[in-house]
Amino acid sequence: MNKLIEQINQFNPYFNVYGLARTLLAISSLLTLLFNNTTTLLTYNRNDVSCEYLTAPSAFCVADHFNISLELIRFLMILCLFIIASGWRPQYTGIIHWYIAYTLQWSATTIDGGEQINTVLTFLLIPITLLDRRKNHFYKTVENCNNFYSKYITWLFMILIKIQVGIIYLNAALERLKNPEWADGTALYYFFSDPIFGLPPYQLNVLEPLLNSPFIILVTWAVTVFELFLVICMFASSPLKRFGHNLGIIFHIGIIFTIGIVTFGITMCAAVILYLRQWNNEYSFTKVKKTLKKYINLKNTKRFFVDSSGRSIFK
Repeated sequence: MNKLIEQINQFNPYFNVYGLARTLLAISSLLTLLFNNTTTLLTYNRNDVSCEYLTAPSAFCVADHFNISLELIRFLMILCLFIIASGWRPQYTGIIHWYIAYTLQWSATTIDGGEQINTVLTFLLIPITLLDRRKNHFYKTVENCNNFYSKYITWLFMILIKIQVGIIYLNAALERLKNPEWADGTALYYFFSDPIFGLPPYQLNVLEPLLNSPFIILVTWAVTVFELFLVICMFASSPLKRFGHNLGIIFHIGIIFTIGIVTFGITMCAAVILYLRQWNNEYSFTKVKKTLKKYINLKNTKRFFVDSSGRSIFK
């Protein structure tokens, strides 16, 4: 018990790890709203965006009830998601983030499965964001709040997030085994060959020899085994967690570039970060900053921003 209390006292999630995960979750929803207008998002229920069956009303059904433009609501959510993705004031944006994800899950009909996970994760992050007093979730804070109960809340909800993501992978692996095509190793052949949800023609032509060979059985089973491996990683040592974290990110990026379900892949990358990355093991963006400085030289661009008298507007 003393070790647990000491662990809670030392716990501090307020580094850029949790911040990056929030940004990815926001980007996932943002892409859905940016590239789909409400006519597309509400394809089957645009004329009946009802709140009748919802525990909490979504933004779209509230707008429909008061005859507010659905497109206006979409643009407001896009604006909010840009702010959330930037990391600004998580204490104020945590609940808004969840509500946008909730709205997409319950009102939109063109979703790919990532929205449900996004809604659950943003909901579990609410208590952590409410206690986050940083100006930006990418900023580093040396110490969590002094109150033990506040530390306990952040620790508890981070543990719940890990358990939730672990259940997602465990359920995905076990449910696949109930499907005959996954059990006999032919599921990926049918999935990749599907004219709607499968691979694009240029990728299908390249991978066709693999899909028609017995090796596809091993590849299909490897997906299930890998998800079970990620479940085990929750109880593993730090080196194995890092290995699982890196493979998990690569796995979901691979899904993005093959199957093409981009928003789902981004959401799952965020889930892997929250699940396996140590909270205080910050991501280093040094190389990114150097690259940006290399191609965007602010000093050279200042001379283009002048007022009517010819003086630079930069101080």
